[in-house]
Amino acid sequence: MKLKFKTKIIDGERYMICRNSIADKTHWSWPHLMNEDRCNRYSVVSGDTTSILCYKCTMKTVPQPKINKGYVSSGRPRGWQFMKEFVDKEGNVFHKGVEQPKLKGTLKPTVIKPSNKKKLSKKEKAELKLELQKQLAFHRGAMKKAKLKKDIKSHHVKVSRIQRKLKKL
Repeated sequence: MKLKFKTKIIDGERYMICRNSIADKTHWSWPHLMNEDRCNRYSVVSGDTTSILCYKCTMKTVPQPKINKGYVSSGRPRGWQFMKEFVDKEGNVFHKGVEQPKLKGTLKPTVIKPSNKKKLSKKEKAELKLELQKQLAFHRGAMKKAKLKKDIKSHHVKVSRIQRKLKKL
């Protein structure tokens, strides 16, 4: 059974009525759309199209996406599952993230020391980078002028250290 759907040609473009304009029990979308009103929406199609399901009817066939609330903290510190041994506040013992129920309550909770690293501002980073570049230029010049191997080597080591620091920024 071949169905023919209404078509219109407007300004040289071919429009076809939605497949949901008739009750077609053989089509895959019928279980989703049988309780919905019949659709009278026309959509732009190419010359050899036989039927179309408009965007509104297509949205009715697809379930709503599940949107999670995002990251939810477990109350444990970052990276606890990578520690050799971690004991939480309730006394649960974990070895590399795997709970050890036999050891529950036998150890004291793990104390996490906060890091005292100060984050540099953009301006401080720029100033530090400029200072390192000045030192780099000085040591490279001194390395070229040096005649003894020990002096060349010491300047070379300092240049390497400065380059590593620059790479981190």
